[in-house]
Amino acid sequence: MSDHRRSARLAAWGSAWLAGTAAFDQVLDAVAGRGRHAAGPGFDTPGVHPVGVALTDWKRAGTSGLRLALPVPGDVRGLAGSTELRDAALRAGAAVYGRDFGVTVLPGPETPSSAGREYVWHRGPAPEQPADAAALADAVSLADAEYELAEAIRQTATEFTERGMTSWLSDIAPALSNARRAGERLHLPASHPPRAVRLIAQAERLTAVFALVDSDDTGPLTAAEMAERAEALAPLRIAVRRALLAGYNAPLEVAAT
Repeated sequence: MSDHRRSARLAAWGSAWLAGTAAFDQVLDAVAGRGRHAAGPGFDTPGVHPVGVALTDWKRAGTSGLRLALPVPGDVRGLAGSTELRDAALRAGAAVYGRDFGVTVLPGPETPSSAGREYVWHRGPAPEQPADAAALADAVSLADAEYELAEAIRQTATEFTERGMTSWLSDIAPALSNARRAGERLHLPASHPPRAVRLIAQAERLTAVFALVDSDDTGPLTAAEMAERAEALAPLRIAVRRALLAGYNAPLEVAAT
C-alpha cells in the first residue's frame, strides 16, 4: 500500500468512525496493510497503536471529521501544523488533520521480520485547523474535481496525439490493465459517498500508471522524450491529486451541505 493510501484510508475510515458508521478496529485494519506501526515524534505513549491514540484524542477534542492533505513540492495547499509535522508530511506526501493536531506516516527501515516494514507515525500540533475542515478555502469539491479530471484527461490525450506521442502510451499499455484493477482494491467504508468512491477509483488507476512512468521502466525513450512526456502529464497529475483530495475528503463536504 502506498503511503498516500495509508493516510487516505485513515481520513476516510477515521471520519466514518467519528460519525458512528465504522468500528474502531476497522480503522486500524484499514491503515495497517502489511507492516508494523510505531509511534514516532509527537506521541507520548509507546507500545500502543499510534492511529488508535490519534483517533481517541481527536474524538475527545470534538473532531467531527478528518481531512486529508497531499502536499508536493511547489504546492503545499492544505498543509498545516508545526514545522516538524509539515516537513514530515511533505516527505510522506500526505497528512491527516483533525481538531488540534495532524499526523503523517513515513516508512522505516526494512526488517527481516515476517511482519514486514515498520511504519512510523509522526504527530504535531495544528491549532489553526477549523472545527469544520470543509470550510477551508482550498477545499476541493467533488463536482469541481470530476470536471477538472475529465478535462485534464481529454486535454492530455489531445496533446499526446498532436505531438505524436501515442507510442508513449503504448509503452505503458501493460500497466494500464493492472491500473484498472487499482479501483477494485479500494478499501473504503460502506458509508463513503458512492460518487466519491467512483472518483477515487478513477484517480487511483491513474496514480498507478504514474507510478510506472516514474519508475523509468516505460520503454526505450530518450531523456528528452521522457522530459517531454513528464511535461505533458503535469496538468493531469494535478487533476488526479485534486480528485483524490475531493474523493477521500467527501464526508466533510457532505456534512457541510
